[in-house]
Amino acid sequence: MNTSQQHIKLLVLAGALLCATVLPSAAHAEPIMLNSTVTTLSTGLFRYEFSVANTSSFDFSAISISVIDEPNAVQNVFRPTGFRAFFDSELGQIDFVENRRNFTAGSIISGFGFDSPFAPNLSVFTALRLDSNFNPVTVQGTVLAPATVPEPATMILLGTGLAGIAAKARRRKAGKKTAETM
Repeated sequence: MNTSQQHIKLLVLAGALLCATVLPSAAHAEPIMLNSTVTTLSTGLFRYEFSVANTSSFDFSAISISVIDEPNAVQNVFRPTGFRAFFDSELGQIDFVENRRNFTAGSIISGFGFDSPFAPNLSVFTALRLDSNFNPVTVQGTVLAPATVPEPATMILLGTGLAGIAAKARRRKAGKKTAETM
């Protein structure tokens, strides 16, 4: 496929994805699941990481995830090789679109994500594929509840703090025993 054919295909997919988010959905029962993990970074941002599980018998071309419609809602976007990412702050969505790779039937693909100053909340997604006549077919769902994972440095600080509290409690308890024996 030459570069102009790739651009045309990308434009068709982007247009179909836009139609899928604006027009009523023609949702089918093909199961797509988006699992997410959220890590709190030391910079005060939240890192959202996604894996896409396509348990259907169809290949999908794009996944669109709803986010807060603010210009800085999505920062530091990352995606696996073979995909492109687009953030539209006015629509409040981030799109992960095939480039040289798609969401193949039966696959689980990890490595999608972004950083955001906004804490986790309920999010929905739209998965898009084109049928044999290039008509858009969409599946909508809810991003599976994010598991918030603290950064390793946060865990060390938490562990150190808990150890300090435990040591103080032991000293206090030892001090009470000494006072009781007097």
